[in-house]
Amino acid sequence: MLVANDLKKIGKEDLQVLVDNKIAENKELEYKYYTFPDGKMARLPEKQKEKLVKEIVAFANTVGGNIIIGIQENEDRIPTIISGVGFSKKDFDEWLSSFRQLILSRIRPHLHGVDCIVISVPKSYSRPHSFWDGNKDEFFMRYANGITYMDIDDLRKAFVYSSILQDKIEQFRRDRISMILANECVGNLGNDAKLVIHLIPEWSLEIGNNIDLKQVSSNSYLTPLSSDSWSYRYNADGYCIFRTNRQEDILNTYTQVFHNGIIEIVEVRLISNYKERQIYDWFNLQEMIIHTLERYGILLEGLKIPKPWHLSASLLNARGYIAEEWIDTSHPIVRDIINSMEGICTEDILIKESLRPVLDSLSNAFGYSKSNCFE
Repeated sequence: MLVANDLKKIGKEDLQVLVDNKIAENKELEYKYYTFPDGKMARLPEKQKEKLVKEIVAFANTVGGNIIIGIQENEDRIPTIISGVGFSKKDFDEWLSSFRQLILSRIRPHLHGVDCIVISVPKSYSRPHSFWDGNKDEFFMRYANGITYMDIDDLRKAFVYSSILQDKIEQFRRDRISMILANECVGNLGNDAKLVIHLIPEWSLEIGNNIDLKQVSSNSYLTPLSSDSWSYRYNADGYCIFRTNRQEDILNTYTQVFHNGIIEIVEVRLISNYKERQIYDWFNLQEMIIHTLERYGILLEGLKIPKPWHLSASLLNARGYIAEEWIDTSHPIVRDIINSMEGICTEDILIKESLRPVLDSLSNAFGYSKSNCFE
């Protein structure tokens, strides 16, 4: 195991601890005696490059782990000496660029979140990944202190996992919408139209993954969609911030952070409390949604919840409601429940861009051709 809490702060003294304590390779740790003169990835023999990429694929397809480059080991896979990697700090950016190009060209689908030069490989939630040699895909997984080909049963389980994951996301949304309509979530939301937004990290759906709610309760990025003041409480689902219309004791807005890191927003005030069956200015509301979810993205990153994150929205009890954008009044919505398209935020796709299909599809429901927030 690594002794540093932050991979970006690992120093030679941390690696020396592994040598001094004779920490052998294991399912989550691999040593590589590779050197890159002048930071040139091309100086590494092709067979060693292939071996490195296969190791990364195997870690991603199993439980993740760390590959430490620049440490020699003996025949028992115990580290013996820190040998270095053959280049100085000034050459690191060039090496990093060539390393990223290598894994982008050889791993399918693309694997995100890999840190260097202690190569930290996250457990992937988009598995299985393959090593692509230019002609065929090869699938690997980690076992003990080595890698092996994935057999047909391993591949079947990995592909079924991807299908089950999407089913879990859809089931969670359906269950929550049913509970919201029945007023069985945070409190009384009334029967007027409301907007529901879900931000669901794939990591959150893995059994045993939970967050520290104390870090959430003190986080300045956790503010409601439509209010400058709010109340808060812990509840059966996790931690919730909310604002209530005290005259009617009905919730105006709330954000629920679940124990596993899923975030749910429910907004009534800007949907039903503006004008009779007319929601708040549509363009400004979308901008508020984007900015709020960007804040929540920073919160999730601070909690070290990896991407991808799935985003979606629903309008409930919305039949007959209209929107207004500048001087353009929409058509009335013709259904009680409108579910948006899904967006996915990855290392390559920012929160705002991942919201494009969500907000485009909601805009379509009002009769607009698209959202105007992405011009």
